[in-house]
Amino acid sequence: MSMKVSIVGAGNGGIVAAADLTSRGHEVTLYHSLQALKDPHEDIMQGKVHYRGEPLYLHKFTQDPLEAVKGADVIMTCLPTHILAQMFEEFIPYLQDGQMIFINGASAMNSVVLSNILEEKRPEVDVLIGESMSLTYAARYDYEENDADIILKSKHNLFSAYPSSNTERMMEKLTVLYDTLVPAQNIIETALNNGNPESHPAPSILNTGTIDNNGDSFYLYRDGVTNHTVKVIEAIDKERQKVCEVLGFEVLDKSARSERSTYFEPDKPLKEQYNESPVLKDLVGPVTLNNRYIVEDVGYGLVLWKSIAEAAAVETPAIDSIIHLTSLMLEVDFTREGLTLDKMGLDKTRDLNLQV
Repeated sequence: MSMKVSIVGAGNGGIVAAADLTSRGHEVTLYHSLQALKDPHEDIMQGKVHYRGEPLYLHKFTQDPLEAVKGADVIMTCLPTHILAQMFEEFIPYLQDGQMIFINGASAMNSVVLSNILEEKRPEVDVLIGESMSLTYAARYDYEENDADIILKSKHNLFSAYPSSNTERMMEKLTVLYDTLVPAQNIIETALNNGNPESHPAPSILNTGTIDNNGDSFYLYRDGVTNHTVKVIEAIDKERQKVCEVLGFEVLDKSARSERSTYFEPDKPLKEQYNESPVLKDLVGPVTLNNRYIVEDVGYGLVLWKSIAEAAAVETPAIDSIIHLTSLMLEVDFTREGLTLDKMGLDKTRDLNLQV
Protein backbone atom coordinates (compact mmCIF):
# COMPACT_ATOMS: atom_id res chain seq x y z
CA MET A 1 0.00 0.00 0.00
CA SER A 2 1.47 3.33 -1.07
CA MET A 3 1.18 6.23 1.35
CA LYS A 4 1.68 9.98 1.16
CA VAL A 5 4.43 10.88 3.61
CA SER A 6 5.76 14.35 4.40
CA ILE A 7 9.17 14.34 6.06
CA VAL A 8 10.12 17.37 8.14
CA GLY A 9 13.87 17.91 8.31
CA ALA A 10 16.39 17.58 5.50
CA GLY A 11 19.27 16.37 7.66
CA ASN A 12 20.90 12.96 7.49
CA GLY A 13 17.93 11.11 8.93
CA GLY A 14 15.30 12.97 6.92
CA ILE A 15 17.04 12.63 3.57
CA VAL A 16 17.80 8.95 4.09
CA ALA A 17 14.20 8.31 5.17
CA ALA A 18 12.92 10.16 2.11
CA ALA A 19 15.14 8.12 -0.19
CA ASP A 20 14.26 4.81 1.46
CA LEU A 21 10.50 5.36 1.46
CA THR A 22 10.55 6.66 -2.12
CA SER A 23 12.48 3.59 -3.25
CA ARG A 24 9.74 1.46 -1.66
CA GLY A 25 6.98 3.13 -3.63
CA HIS A 26 5.65 5.79 -1.25
CA GLU A 27 4.90 9.37 -2.31
CA VAL A 28 7.37 11.44 -0.30
CA THR A 29 7.52 15.20 0.15
CA LEU A 30 10.64 16.49 1.90
CA TYR A 31 10.27 19.76 3.83
CA HIS A 32 13.21 21.96 4.78
CA SER A 33 12.49 25.02 6.90
CA LEU A 34 13.48 28.44 5.62
CA GLN A 35 14.91 29.00 9.11
CA ALA A 36 17.21 25.97 8.93
CA LEU A 37 20.86 26.78 9.50
CA LYS A 38 22.27 24.54 6.78
CA ASP A 39 21.13 24.94 3.19
CA PRO A 40 20.29 21.71 1.38
CA HIS A 41 22.22 20.49 -1.64
CA GLU A 42 21.13 22.10 -4.92
CA ASP A 43 20.01 18.74 -6.31
CA ILE A 44 17.91 18.00 -3.22
CA MET A 45 16.01 21.22 -3.88
CA GLN A 46 15.06 19.69 -7.22
CA GLY A 47 13.98 16.51 -5.47
CA LYS A 48 16.99 14.48 -6.62
CA VAL A 49 19.20 12.36 -4.37
CA HIS A 50 21.64 9.54 -4.97
CA TYR A 51 20.55 6.54 -2.97
CA ARG A 52 23.08 3.76 -2.66
CA GLY A 53 24.86 5.14 -5.70
CA GLU A 54 21.84 5.41 -7.98
CA PRO A 55 19.87 8.58 -8.83
CA LEU A 56 16.40 8.74 -7.27
CA TYR A 57 13.69 11.40 -7.50
CA LEU A 58 11.44 12.29 -4.60
CA HIS A 59 7.86 13.30 -5.25
CA LYS A 60 8.61 16.83 -4.07
CA PHE A 61 11.00 19.06 -2.14
CA THR A 62 9.49 22.18 -0.60
CA GLN A 63 10.14 25.00 1.82
CA ASP A 64 6.45 25.86 2.00
CA PRO A 65 4.86 24.30 5.12
CA LEU A 66 1.38 24.31 3.54
CA GLU A 67 2.65 22.42 0.53
CA ALA A 68 4.48 20.01 2.82
CA VAL A 69 1.50 19.13 4.98
CA LYS A 70 -1.45 19.25 2.58
CA GLY A 71 -2.83 15.81 1.78
CA ALA A 72 -0.22 13.85 3.74
CA ASP A 73 -1.26 10.63 5.46
CA VAL A 74 1.76 10.75 7.77
CA ILE A 75 3.90 13.74 8.74
CA MET A 76 7.20 12.34 9.96
CA THR A 77 9.72 14.48 11.80
CA CYS A 78 13.41 13.56 11.65
CA LEU A 79 14.80 16.37 13.77
CA PRO A 80 17.04 16.98 16.78
CA THR A 81 14.96 16.98 19.95
CA HIS A 82 15.78 20.54 20.94
CA ILE A 83 14.40 22.14 17.74
CA LEU A 84 11.39 19.90 17.22
CA ALA A 85 8.84 22.15 18.93
CA GLN A 86 10.03 25.22 17.00
CA MET A 87 9.73 23.41 13.68
CA PHE A 88 6.33 21.98 14.62
CA GLU A 89 4.88 25.46 15.00
CA GLU A 90 5.68 26.18 11.35
CA PHE A 91 3.15 23.68 10.06
CA ILE A 92 0.51 23.68 12.85
CA PRO A 93 -1.74 26.10 10.89
CA TYR A 94 -1.99 23.63 8.01
CA LEU A 95 -2.68 20.35 9.81
CA GLN A 96 -5.82 18.49 8.75
CA ASP A 97 -8.14 16.10 10.55
CA GLY A 98 -7.10 12.47 10.27
CA GLN A 99 -3.37 13.08 9.82
CA MET A 100 -0.68 11.35 11.88
CA ILE A 101 2.47 12.95 13.24
CA PHE A 102 5.25 10.41 13.70
CA ILE A 103 8.28 11.64 15.69
CA ASN A 104 11.01 9.42 14.26
CA GLY A 105 14.10 9.98 16.37
CA ALA A 106 15.54 9.81 19.86
CA SER A 107 12.52 9.61 22.16
CA ALA A 108 12.16 12.37 24.74
CA MET A 109 8.38 12.40 25.25
CA ASN A 110 8.04 15.11 22.62
CA SER A 111 4.60 13.72 21.80
CA VAL A 112 3.45 15.46 25.00
CA VAL A 113 5.24 18.68 24.08
CA LEU A 114 3.68 18.78 20.61
CA SER A 115 0.25 17.80 21.93
CA ASN A 116 0.39 20.69 24.40
CA ILE A 117 1.28 23.13 21.61
CA LEU A 118 -1.50 21.74 19.44
CA GLU A 119 -4.04 22.00 22.25
CA GLU A 120 -3.12 25.65 22.70
CA LYS A 121 -3.06 26.69 19.04
CA ARG A 122 -5.35 24.28 17.13
CA PRO A 123 -7.56 22.48 19.67
CA GLU A 124 -10.17 21.80 17.00
CA VAL A 125 -7.93 19.70 14.74
CA ASP A 126 -8.05 15.91 15.13
CA VAL A 127 -4.57 14.45 14.58
CA LEU A 128 -2.69 11.57 16.19
CA ILE A 129 0.82 11.99 17.60
CA GLY A 130 3.37 9.34 18.56
CA GLU A 131 7.08 8.59 18.71
CA SER A 132 9.60 5.78 18.38
CA MET A 133 12.40 5.17 20.86
CA SER A 134 15.04 5.92 18.20
CA LEU A 135 15.49 6.82 14.56
CA THR A 136 14.58 3.88 12.37
CA TYR A 137 17.94 4.11 10.58
CA ALA A 138 21.62 4.32 11.14
CA ALA A 139 21.83 6.88 8.37
CA ARG A 140 24.68 8.24 6.30
CA TYR A 141 24.42 11.24 4.00
CA ASP A 142 27.25 12.91 2.07
CA TYR A 143 26.26 16.56 1.59
CA GLU A 144 28.89 17.22 -1.06
CA GLU A 145 27.95 14.22 -3.18
CA ASN A 146 24.23 14.28 -2.24
CA ASP A 147 24.49 10.55 -1.61
CA ALA A 148 22.32 8.77 0.97
CA ASP A 149 22.76 5.31 2.40
CA ILE A 150 21.41 3.09 5.16
CA ILE A 151 23.96 1.34 7.33
CA LEU A 152 21.33 -0.34 9.49
CA LYS A 153 17.57 -0.42 9.97
CA SER A 154 16.88 -0.53 13.68
CA LYS A 155 15.07 -3.65 14.83
CA HIS A 156 12.56 -3.85 17.67
CA ASN A 157 11.99 -0.09 17.77
CA LEU A 158 9.49 0.66 20.54
CA PHE A 159 6.65 3.00 19.58
CA SER A 160 3.84 4.68 21.47
CA ALA A 161 1.20 7.25 20.69
CA TYR A 162 0.24 9.95 23.16
CA PRO A 163 -2.13 9.09 24.68
CA SER A 164 -1.28 5.40 24.52
CA SER A 165 -4.90 4.53 23.72
CA ASN A 166 -4.11 5.67 20.15
CA THR A 167 -1.08 3.40 19.71
CA GLU A 168 -2.94 0.60 17.93
CA ARG A 169 -4.56 3.03 15.46
CA MET A 170 -1.22 4.60 14.61
CA MET A 171 0.57 1.25 14.34
CA GLU A 172 -1.93 0.03 11.73
CA LYS A 173 -0.68 2.72 9.37
CA LEU A 174 2.93 3.13 10.44
CA THR A 175 3.82 -0.56 10.16
CA VAL A 176 3.24 -0.18 6.43
CA LEU A 177 6.27 2.10 6.50
CA TYR A 178 8.30 0.30 9.18
CA ASP A 179 7.60 -3.29 10.13
CA THR A 180 10.15 -3.17 12.98
CA LEU A 181 8.02 -0.88 15.18
CA VAL A 182 6.87 -2.62 18.37
CA PRO A 183 4.13 -1.20 20.62
CA ALA A 184 5.31 0.14 23.98
CA GLN A 185 3.12 0.57 27.04
CA ASN A 186 3.37 4.36 26.68
CA ILE A 187 5.80 7.09 25.69
CA ILE A 188 7.60 6.99 29.03
CA GLU A 189 8.71 3.49 28.11
CA THR A 190 9.96 4.69 24.72
CA ALA A 191 11.90 7.54 26.41
CA LEU A 192 13.53 5.17 28.89
CA ASN A 193 14.67 2.97 26.01
CA ASN A 194 16.31 5.78 24.04
CA GLY A 195 19.91 4.55 23.95
CA ASN A 196 21.59 7.94 23.62
CA PRO A 197 21.50 9.37 27.17
CA GLU A 198 23.46 6.43 28.59
CA SER A 199 25.84 6.13 25.63
CA HIS A 200 26.84 9.70 24.82
CA PRO A 201 27.17 12.22 27.68
CA ALA A 202 29.26 10.29 30.22
CA PRO A 203 32.10 9.10 27.93
CA SER A 204 32.09 12.48 26.18
CA ILE A 205 32.42 14.50 29.40
CA LEU A 206 35.02 12.09 30.78
CA ASN A 207 37.10 12.58 27.60
CA THR A 208 36.88 16.37 27.67
CA GLY A 209 40.65 16.90 27.39
CA THR A 210 40.88 14.84 24.22
CA ILE A 211 37.82 16.51 22.70
CA ASP A 212 39.09 20.01 23.52
CA ASN A 213 42.49 19.35 21.98
CA ASN A 214 41.87 16.76 19.28
CA GLY A 215 38.13 16.56 18.74
CA ASP A 216 38.36 16.04 14.99
CA SER A 217 40.31 12.82 15.54
CA PHE A 218 38.26 11.55 18.48
CA TYR A 219 36.03 8.49 18.05
CA LEU A 220 33.61 8.24 20.96
CA TYR A 221 32.52 4.64 20.52
CA ARG A 222 35.92 3.26 19.57
CA ASP A 223 38.21 5.31 21.82
CA GLY A 224 36.01 7.10 24.37
CA VAL A 225 34.45 3.99 25.88
CA THR A 226 37.27 2.54 27.98
CA ASN A 227 37.58 0.10 30.88
CA HIS A 228 36.86 3.01 33.21
CA THR A 229 34.26 5.09 31.36
CA VAL A 230 32.13 2.03 30.60
CA LYS A 231 31.61 1.66 34.37
CA VAL A 232 29.79 4.99 34.40
CA ILE A 233 27.64 3.93 31.44
CA GLU A 234 26.78 0.73 33.33
CA ALA A 235 25.93 2.68 36.50
CA ILE A 236 23.59 4.99 34.55
CA ASP A 237 22.00 2.00 32.88
CA LYS A 238 21.38 0.29 36.23
CA GLU A 239 19.56 3.38 37.44
CA ARG A 240 17.48 3.42 34.25
CA GLN A 241 16.68 -0.28 34.69
CA LYS A 242 15.50 0.35 38.26
CA VAL A 243 13.09 3.00 37.02
CA CYS A 244 11.77 0.57 34.40
CA GLU A 245 11.29 -2.07 37.09
CA VAL A 246 9.38 0.26 39.40
CA LEU A 247 7.13 1.41 36.55
CA GLY A 248 6.41 -2.12 35.35
CA PHE A 249 8.27 -1.96 32.03
CA GLU A 250 10.45 -4.64 30.49
CA VAL A 251 13.89 -4.57 32.15
CA LEU A 252 16.84 -5.20 29.83
CA ASP A 253 20.41 -3.98 30.18
CA LYS A 254 22.21 -1.91 27.56
CA SER A 255 23.84 -4.90 25.87
CA ALA A 256 20.59 -6.82 25.47
CA ARG A 257 18.68 -3.82 24.12
CA SER A 258 21.36 -2.92 21.59
CA GLU A 259 21.82 -6.53 20.51
CA ARG A 260 18.09 -6.75 19.87
CA SER A 261 18.14 -3.60 17.77
CA THR A 262 21.25 -5.04 15.99
CA TYR A 263 23.56 -2.12 16.84
CA PHE A 264 25.74 -4.41 18.98
CA GLU A 265 27.11 -7.86 18.29
CA PRO A 266 26.23 -10.54 20.87
CA ASP A 267 28.49 -12.50 23.22
CA LYS A 268 30.91 -9.67 23.99
CA PRO A 269 31.51 -7.44 27.03
CA LEU A 270 29.80 -4.04 26.81
CA LYS A 271 33.07 -2.15 26.24
CA GLU A 272 33.93 -4.32 23.25
CA GLN A 273 30.40 -3.99 21.92
CA TYR A 274 30.85 -0.23 21.79
CA ASN A 275 34.45 -0.36 20.53
CA GLU A 276 33.76 -2.91 17.80
CA SER A 277 30.22 -2.07 16.66
CA PRO A 278 30.26 -2.15 12.84
CA VAL A 279 27.64 0.59 12.84
CA LEU A 280 29.14 2.95 15.43
CA LYS A 281 32.90 2.49 15.79
CA ASP A 282 33.92 4.66 12.81
CA LEU A 283 31.78 7.68 13.72
CA VAL A 284 34.10 10.60 14.40
CA GLY A 285 33.43 13.03 17.24
CA PRO A 286 32.04 14.75 19.11
CA VAL A 287 34.52 17.41 18.03
CA THR A 288 33.35 19.89 20.68
CA LEU A 289 31.48 19.74 23.99
CA ASN A 290 28.80 21.96 22.49
CA ASN A 291 27.45 18.96 20.60
CA ARG A 292 24.08 17.21 20.52
CA TYR A 293 25.69 14.12 22.10
CA ILE A 294 26.04 16.26 25.21
CA VAL A 295 23.63 19.21 25.03
CA GLU A 296 20.64 17.24 23.72
CA ASP A 297 21.32 13.97 25.51
CA VAL A 298 21.74 15.69 28.87
CA GLY A 299 19.01 18.34 28.59
CA TYR A 300 16.41 16.12 26.91
CA GLY A 301 17.76 12.75 28.02
CA LEU A 302 19.38 12.47 31.44
CA VAL A 303 17.40 15.36 32.91
CA LEU A 304 14.17 13.76 31.72
CA TRP A 305 15.23 10.36 33.10
CA LYS A 306 16.04 12.04 36.43
CA SER A 307 12.60 13.66 36.47
CA ILE A 308 10.88 10.32 35.80
CA ALA A 309 13.07 8.64 38.44
CA GLU A 310 12.14 11.24 41.05
CA ALA A 311 8.46 10.61 40.37
CA ALA A 312 9.10 6.89 40.76
CA ALA A 313 11.12 7.45 43.99
CA VAL A 314 14.33 6.06 42.46
CA GLU A 315 17.67 7.67 43.36
CA THR A 316 20.04 8.45 40.47
CA PRO A 317 23.52 9.45 41.75
CA ALA A 318 25.34 8.49 38.53
CA ILE A 319 22.88 10.39 36.33
CA ASP A 320 23.02 13.36 38.72
CA SER A 321 26.82 13.47 38.57
CA ILE A 322 26.94 13.69 34.77
CA ILE A 323 24.24 16.38 34.72
CA HIS A 324 26.23 18.33 37.31
CA LEU A 325 29.58 18.02 35.51
CA THR A 326 28.04 18.97 32.18
CA SER A 327 26.38 22.00 33.74
CA LEU A 328 29.72 23.15 35.20
CA MET A 329 31.67 22.65 31.98
CA LEU A 330 29.16 24.29 29.64
CA GLU A 331 27.97 26.89 32.18
CA VAL A 332 24.35 25.87 31.68
CA ASP A 333 22.04 24.80 34.48
CA PHE A 334 20.70 21.71 32.72
CA THR A 335 18.58 20.72 35.71
CA ARG A 336 16.66 23.96 35.32
CA GLU A 337 16.84 24.30 31.53
CA GLY A 338 16.22 20.66 30.61
CA LEU A 339 12.94 18.87 29.88
CA THR A 340 11.01 17.55 32.89
CA LEU A 341 7.59 16.09 33.64
CA ASP A 342 6.61 19.36 35.30
CA LYS A 343 7.43 21.35 32.17
CA MET A 344 5.24 19.01 30.14
CA GLY A 345 2.36 19.56 32.54
CA LEU A 346 2.29 15.96 33.73
CA ASP A 347 1.20 15.27 37.28
CA LYS A 348 3.89 13.10 38.85
CA THR A 349 1.55 10.96 40.95
CA ARG A 350 -1.34 10.62 38.51
CA ASP A 351 0.48 10.36 35.19
CA LEU A 352 3.14 7.96 36.42
CA ASN A 353 0.33 5.51 36.90
CA LEU A 354 0.80 6.00 33.23
CA GLN A 355 -2.40 6.77 31.60
CA VAL A 356 -0.25 8.59 29.04
